Amino acid sequence: MSDYELSDIEIKTLDNWIMLNILPQKASKKNYTSYALKNLFEESQDGFFITNKQFKEAMVRCNFSPVNKNKLNWDFRVSLKSES
Repeated sequence: MSDYELSDIEIKTLDNWIMLNILPQKASKKNYTSYALKNLFEESQDGFFITNKQFKEAMVRCNFSPVNKNKLNWDFRVSLKSES
């Protein structure tokens, strides 16, 4: 079984979207799950289908730490730039 692979351009597009749209928060009133953030990316202008696992990997690549790595959908203490 092979995972759907992202191209270098797709990886750059995804990482760029994360850096432009997601802000780290030390203490956040609301956590966002990896699945919710993945869906926001997919619905964005530059978005395309990705797996939850690929989104979690991208968040780690962009220096975001999950609250609990043992959960299927990781929670992140972040806010969206569109909210600020």
